[in-house]
Amino acid sequence: MKVFILFFMLAATIGLCAWYKMQPRVIPGVTDLDTGIKWNDSLWHHLPANLDTTIIVHDANGTPLKFNQYIKPVFNKEACIYQDKGVWRLQQKTEGARDTLKKDVLAVDRAGRWSIFLPDTVKSWQVKLDQIAHTLNQADRILVLKSERKMILLRKGVSMLTLPINLGFQPVGKKQFDKDGKTPEGIYDVDLKYTRDDAYYKSMLISYPNPDEKQYAKQKGLSAGNGIMVHGTKPDKVNAKDWTAGCIALQNKDMDTLFDRVAQGTVIEIRK
Repeated sequence: MKVFILFFMLAATIGLCAWYKMQPRVIPGVTDLDTGIKWNDSLWHHLPANLDTTIIVHDANGTPLKFNQYIKPVFNKEACIYQDKGVWRLQQKTEGARDTLKKDVLAVDRAGRWSIFLPDTVKSWQVKLDQIAHTLNQADRILVLKSERKMILLRKGVSMLTLPINLGFQPVGKKQFDKDGKTPEGIYDVDLKYTRDDAYYKSMLISYPNPDEKQYAKQKGLSAGNGIMVHGTKPDKVNAKDWTAGCIALQNKDMDTLFDRVAQGTVIEIRK
């Protein structure tokens, strides 16, 4: 009987340890550094007029969450909101999320998501709410019309802004091969945003080529190419037309606007 009891207690202990290890554990802030203001319900009366409270976000399990379910953890920097292929997602401040971001250097909006693991030092509730409003008010889709040389920023299917663009030096037709001078056509994602230290100013890397495009080029014994971006304009190309090697070029002031309105993970559709 004693042996059975000991065996049962050992099994229970192992099971409890395994269960605990599987739980998503929230990482506590560093007390002397995590000095940011925390949510209190009086802030419901101070939400910015432009804050879109209709946005639904999905947690790590795919569960849809309404604004009143995610505003508190986001405000308290216990979670963050980001876009992934047109879907709003919530990342919680857990050990598992931190480990994933450490390992996956190509994770969507890695820098933005990593920021929740840094100390929260924002002491103004207005600043925090304005930041959340700005995030939720960003474009959720980019539409490029090559034939019209236009980039349209969309939100909930409605145009927010239209920007003029330039294309590759062979502007007609879909990009298929490396160095063909054509700009891709299809549906992609904004993989990365970064400020450059060269004449191209800023860039957004898009997810060309997709698997089908890679396979097609391979069947032809060629490369589909890569490194297609939306980027700024070199000083000597300010007045040039369709001068890139296949990328989409905007004037630098328009790149600033694009960076402010579009997050990593946003869908970009490029049409003829």
